[in-house]
Amino acid sequence: MSRRKSRDLSRTLPKREAYKMVLIVCEGIKTETIYFNSLIAYEKLSSVNVQVFAGERSDPLMVVKTAIKIKEAQNKHLAFDEVYCVIDRDSHHSFEEAKQLANKNNITLIVSYPNIEYWYLCHFIYSRAPIIEKGGKSAGDNCEAILNKEWKKIFNKAYSKTEKDTYILLLPHLENGIKNAKRSLQEAIKEEEYNPSTEVHLLVDNLRKLKL
Repeated sequence: MSRRKSRDLSRTLPKREAYKMVLIVCEGIKTETIYFNSLIAYEKLSSVNVQVFAGERSDPLMVVKTAIKIKEAQNKHLAFDEVYCVIDRDSHHSFEEAKQLANKNNITLIVSYPNIEYWYLCHFIYSRAPIIEKGGKSAGDNCEAILNKEWKKIFNKAYSKTEKDTYILLLPHLENGIKNAKRSLQEAIKEEEYNPSTEVHLLVDNLRKLKL
């Protein structure tokens, strides 16, 4: 390869920047990973510094185990400063076990009740009405249905879990989302009732401040 081609190639490869190394492992192979990759691209964060993976299976315990595996492999080179697991509470039975394992391994859980769609919903409205299994549908499915109504009002189209630019699409409503999510989480802690609530805003806020 010529020297010129080598220089051209080096320009296109992502490189480590001077800010923290962050690992994010998501429960969903689509919704969550798409959202955070959209955020990384828009905020111009290095994909070397902030790495996003999907868990090997869609349950909290496997998400944490995946994070541990990636974390330990990375420790041989340049350790992550922060590790997050983004999970939906919904009706998973392995949540408490996942929580204990995460604590032992210095991993922060970012939890949404019942799912990440509640975080999206916070961009439009504030609601602490419990979202439960009803009408033969899971709490997660019912949360998506509530979100879909608001989504159609704002964007004139149905909500899709595979929307590629979710972060960018929601960006004009982000400050409202953060405000409502903070309020909801404060109420959840006060009332000791976490349905519904989300912690995604904490991670989003942290990522947006990485380069500051």
